[in-house]
Amino acid sequence: MNIGLNRQMRFEDVQEASMNNYWNERSSSYSEMNMRQFYSEQKNTWEWMIFSRVKEDRPLNVLDIGTGPGFFAILAALRGHKVTAVDMNGKMLVNARKNARRAGVQVNFQQVGHELPFPEKSFDLILSRDVTWTLTEPEKQLRTWVRILKEEGTLLYFDAEWNFHLRNQECFDKWQEAKKAMEEKGLEFYSKAEELDQIAATLPMTYRKRPEWDAQFWRGEKMQCSVHENLNSVIFNEEEQLRYQLHPVFLVEVRR
Repeated sequence: MNIGLNRQMRFEDVQEASMNNYWNERSSSYSEMNMRQFYSEQKNTWEWMIFSRVKEDRPLNVLDIGTGPGFFAILAALRGHKVTAVDMNGKMLVNARKNARRAGVQVNFQQVGHELPFPEKSFDLILSRDVTWTLTEPEKQLRTWVRILKEEGTLLYFDAEWNFHLRNQECFDKWQEAKKAMEEKGLEFYSKAEELDQIAATLPMTYRKRPEWDAQFWRGEKMQCSVHENLNSVIFNEEEQLRYQLHPVFLVEVRR
């Protein structure tokens, strides 16, 4: 028996369970935040960001990983694609199904964790938003994402360095200054942000310089990769740009 491996697996299970508990409490507010974007002009921006990079000459098999309230899944379904959307959190999926019904689309929602139960080369397009920072074994899990991507398929994932302030004191001080300035402007922070910090402090992506790490990883995997940085002014409204000023969103575009 490999005791070290078993300990690692148990720790990763604890990480996922802690993250799941956190999103149980945030599922409703996170859904409301995302769907405000959906029912605004930002919806068109997100559609352009995704589908301008994809050839839509036929209905595509699309997978949305970490779908949350279903934002990307619904966007794809509205364009006539066959969409599967997964999330580890049951409460998130309850909101996602409600949002899909409201939008009048069919999506195959499934509750799964980081281990994806799909055969190789299943999807033409894989999407993800604000998920890769949560990966407990990023190299292994990202390889799985590409494994289930069809030949000439596309992987698009958006993320940011949401937890850079946990790396060292200098980063923390910079974040505290920005937080104080935002609070002076009347912007509130989630009441359980400290709980999220405790979880994020155990996750490997917290300590990796991104998206430089992503580009280097995919080069090592011999994959075609493009990185698009500093997207906040494109995808966020003015309040969101202020709130996320220290967290520039990037897009990683990978082609098999």
